[in-house]
Amino acid sequence: MSMDERTLRALGNDHYQGAALGWIFLLLYGVFNLGRGAVHVFHTDGGAASVAGIDLSQGGAVILALFSTMGIAQLLIGVVDLAVALRYRALAPLLLGYHMLHAMLVTISLWFWRPLPVDAPGKFGVVLILPLLTLAFSAALWRNYGAPRPTENRS
Repeated sequence: MSMDERTLRALGNDHYQGAALGWIFLLLYGVFNLGRGAVHVFHTDGGAASVAGIDLSQGGAVILALFSTMGIAQLLIGVVDLAVALRYRALAPLLLGYHMLHAMLVTISLWFWRPLPVDAPGKFGVVLILPLLTLAFSAALWRNYGAPRPTENRS
């Protein structure tokens, strides 16, 4: 077995020691990221006017480009979320920590630093998702002491 194969096995599901809530939430969050990313990329207005209520009469092309760029990032992270939740669960705490930090910074940005002038779903959604991400992150770090420890195969 090559070193690359051993590394990938070490990141696999057998080496995840957190609570199931962590990776299950990551799976659902991945589906959510794919959904909102698809809207931002493929919907006619990227959801800017139809969902968020943003006026596209001035600077509409720039807004649509930014929404599409944001959607591409959401699609990519959604794929990573699903890959980690389904195959590489040992990375779940790291990825949930990233999502939690991202949600904290987006909350600060949308509510205090550069407040969004419209009542877009994302403005309120990030406030709601932050405690859930914190709970999932904590669950992913919570070690199940009653579970058998993974054995290392050094062949």
